[in-house]
Amino acid sequence: MSTTEDGANLDAAEFSLDAWIDDIVRPEVIVELYPYEAEYARKVAAIEAQIPAARKAGAGNRGLNEASEEQLLAQVQELRAERSERALKVRVRQPTDTEIAEAFIAAKKAKAKQDDIELWAVAAATVHPSYDGPLAAAKIPPHFTGPQLVRLRYRDRSGESMAAQLVLATRELATGLPVPSSPAS
Repeated sequence: MSTTEDGANLDAAEFSLDAWIDDIVRPEVIVELYPYEAEYARKVAAIEAQIPAARKAGAGNRGLNEASEEQLLAQVQELRAERSERALKVRVRQPTDTEIAEAFIAAKKAKAKQDDIELWAVAAATVHPSYDGPLAAAKIPPHFTGPQLVRLRYRDRSGESMAAQLVLATRELATGLPVPSSPAS
């Protein structure tokens, strides 16, 4: 794209507003969900508890079978990587106002509790893992249904936390990114 004499980067003779609009890509994020795992938390806590002593001891004062701070940090990273591999990765896209309204209508029609209606809109913003089409498509299959997210939320504390992660991601996407602008000359 060339710059015009007045400093604008859009040449009106070559610019197509319709093409520009069609090329806009809806923002999306991947949210990793995993239930609270007591064994994972225990292992990480046990390793992290050793780090201050390893840091204090340094290389010269460490016993033969004692791990260094770097080794302990690597063990934590390895555990986190293993956990990430087991996570359910949920693709969440920016919902449109129409999609949110349709989800609210469907939730009310299904007699969802008031506290659960937002989860239906969040479910509508998720993308089924097998879908690889454009995010601008009219109907995109969701990863979750509204009732599934509600069930996940009330399963236990970790289900509540996972549902909250999806709600937060959807809210952030719905707000949109700040748009930088230049002062008019």
